[in-house]
Amino acid sequence: MQKIIRSIGLFSLAFLLTACGFFDKDNTPQPSPLPQYKPVTTEKRLWSSTEIGFGSGPDHLRIGPAIDADTIYVASNKGLVTAIHLTNGAKKWQIQTGTMLSTTPGTNGQTLVIGNQQGEVIAVNQQNGKIRWKSNVDGEVLAAPTVLDDKVLIKTINGEVKALSLADGHEIWSYQEAEPTLILRGASAPLVLDHSAIVGFASGNLVKLNLQNGRAVWTQAIAVPDGAFAITRMIDIDADPILYQHQLYAATYQGKIASLDLGTGAINWSRSISSYTGMVADNDTVYISDANSDLFAFNAATGETKWHQTKLRYRLITAPALMDGYLVVGDQEGYLHWINKHTGEFAANTRVGPMNTAPIVQNHVLYALTTEGYLAAYTITSPLLN
Repeated sequence: MQKIIRSIGLFSLAFLLTACGFFDKDNTPQPSPLPQYKPVTTEKRLWSSTEIGFGSGPDHLRIGPAIDADTIYVASNKGLVTAIHLTNGAKKWQIQTGTMLSTTPGTNGQTLVIGNQQGEVIAVNQQNGKIRWKSNVDGEVLAAPTVLDDKVLIKTINGEVKALSLADGHEIWSYQEAEPTLILRGASAPLVLDHSAIVGFASGNLVKLNLQNGRAVWTQAIAVPDGAFAITRMIDIDADPILYQHQLYAATYQGKIASLDLGTGAINWSRSISSYTGMVADNDTVYISDANSDLFAFNAATGETKWHQTKLRYRLITAPALMDGYLVVGDQEGYLHWINKHTGEFAANTRVGPMNTAPIVQNHVLYALTTEGYLAAYTITSPLLN
């Protein structure tokens, strides 16, 4: 019998907890007010575009943009895929796939790959937008595809990882992780390193897979389920794992952030945290936003907390991005926030629209995509050194 996996949308979770009696309905956390401070830098909008479709749709999927060379690629839940010129926001091409797209596009410089809610994977020629092939993977795809020279890695919401041929989409191998029956409606993307793929699952396990055959090299539990209720035992790895200075970093919902040895999977250190958004690393520091919308800076080598910013609590912030000495996060209240990465102090903000995917930065320009399908490019006037 096929196991039925139920997923919970991240924006429905607070209401579910309320209904279960974890806190009174009248005490549902309200977003913190916009922080007040004296700005130390100023943002400048270079261009904006509304030609990319509806955005992530009513399910608040984490559909973000992808950059390759001089082009930014954006998918819409309503089926549009659009190529936009980085320097001026002009549209290069746009196609309608006719499906409910659900992932950030993956790219290898020649082929764009997107997944949809119907369990289909679509490969597109990056130069002209022509569809190369479609392949069914028998599971909703929420994680961004990882596109390599000869294959693409797809992770489905039911805990399966498939390697598909980049030439025609046929299956090369698959790996199945036993998943819990209740999971968050999200997924982390596989991280490819040399001949291996690092994959996080809703079970709380981080697995290193052999890229050639899909076999597990090692498995490490980042967190273990705890609690009497299924909802309190959720420990999904929905934040993309990262590699920094030859060490892996992974985080779970209602669990931990951990530093791991790449070769063996052994844990160097771990700290209690609940995160489903993501992290970045720089300057011997790992920066992460948690489920309460707090921001943490951890010493990458020891796990010691360098600073902890609480003034965005419950604003549903995105994962952080690094830009010219600042961390940048978006929130569901519609703001981008620039934060000093050394101190955690606020430097600037601007209203752009509600966001649930991290902004991305290239060549000192930040690109932010809202849930409503508005894309904007920004620079800042006073970058920090280092």
